[in-house]
Amino acid sequence: MAGRPGARFAPGKIRAAFCNLPRNIDVEDVGDVDIVVGNPEETWRRIEMVFSSITDKEQILIAGGDHSITAYAYKGLTRRKKLSYVVLDAHLDVRQLSEGLSSGVTTRLIREFSGNTPISIVGVRRWANPRYMFEQAERLGIEYYTMEDVDKMGVDEVVEKIKTAHKHYDVYLSIDMDVVDPAYAPGVNAPSPGGFSSREVIMLVTQLSKSLRPLAVDVVEVTPAYDVGDVTSSLAAVLLYVSIWR
Repeated sequence: MAGRPGARFAPGKIRAAFCNLPRNIDVEDVGDVDIVVGNPEETWRRIEMVFSSITDKEQILIAGGDHSITAYAYKGLTRRKKLSYVVLDAHLDVRQLSEGLSSGVTTRLIREFSGNTPISIVGVRRWANPRYMFEQAERLGIEYYTMEDVDKMGVDEVVEKIKTAHKHYDVYLSIDMDVVDPAYAPGVNAPSPGGFSSREVIMLVTQLSKSLRPLAVDVVEVTPAYDVGDVTSSLAAVLLYVSIWR
């Protein structure tokens, strides 16, 4: 994928950090989806197949992986549920497929897979996205909140607006770790200054999870080779932990 390589090594790091957190909840670890290096189409097919077969889980936690896994996990889950999509991300991810192999097409793919269900993005950086992507997002009916919007409105108001927009749907919540400022999460695929602090993103994910009660939550775009003392993997694990609402 475009950007820093190595996200395929993140699930093990995130799982290890998650297992060191307090055991106040029951979580069943169903293991990894076997990827095929150099064959993304087969990897995506396997992801979709695995998630389409999940029928008995109350809430699903997913440790990625680059952000392309999200579209196919989402697609697999929609075989039994009509899902809306909320993502925390510095980027809009609405690139055209013709622009080449990239995890920057995820939100566009989810719009294709979802029909007209709501999509909301929180944490967008205006300096990290070309102008045409904002136009594309609006054309696709995608609601987005820039960091400036979050600062102006406040987290409570943003969460309430998203809750209203998604109230009739089961929600897939995706957390691209580049939504966090690289000072707090250096080990990501595409770092972008001006993001949330660790404390702010933990509070945001906690509030969204309590309000939306998401069916599935993923954390993606951790690249361990660029991390410092595993702080990014540790934060990703905490975000999965606080997303558990049951």
